Amino acid sequence: MDCVNPIGLKFEHDGIVSAVPEGYSSAADIKVIHYAWSEPHGKRLISETTLAEFLAVGSSARVVNARCRFSPLEVVKRARSQLGRADYNVLGRNCQHFSSWCYEGAAFSREVFKYGVIGTSFGLVVSIVGIIAIGMARASW
Repeated sequence: MDCVNPIGLKFEHDGIVSAVPEGYSSAADIKVIHYAWSEPHGKRLISETTLAEFLAVGSSARVVNARCRFSPLEVVKRARSQLGRADYNVLGRNCQHFSSWCYEGAAFSREVFKYGVIGTSFGLVVSIVGIIAIGMARASW
């Protein structure tokens, strides 16, 4: 289990690597669980896609060996328990919230925190809304 991020984006998109078959030959063989756009539903759903589909938003990925509170199997089990979830919210329930909840047990977004704390007065508003949303996400995930 690893958390992966496409590189080359102005934002990071996190996902949980859920399956790496023995002898895999391409990104099409590796599975990642993440918030993905669902054309038929017209919104983001937590979905299990290939690494190739996950990388479609960027050119490459870096693997982050996240601090895990749970075993790799438990992290994947937690991720799979959320498949189909469709309540994406950039400030309170985004891909980073999802991934951190899977491996740490608490929903947290580095970007909401970073841009909310370091930003301008707009960032202050985002920070306040983000903190409220984080509290709601942690309480309700």
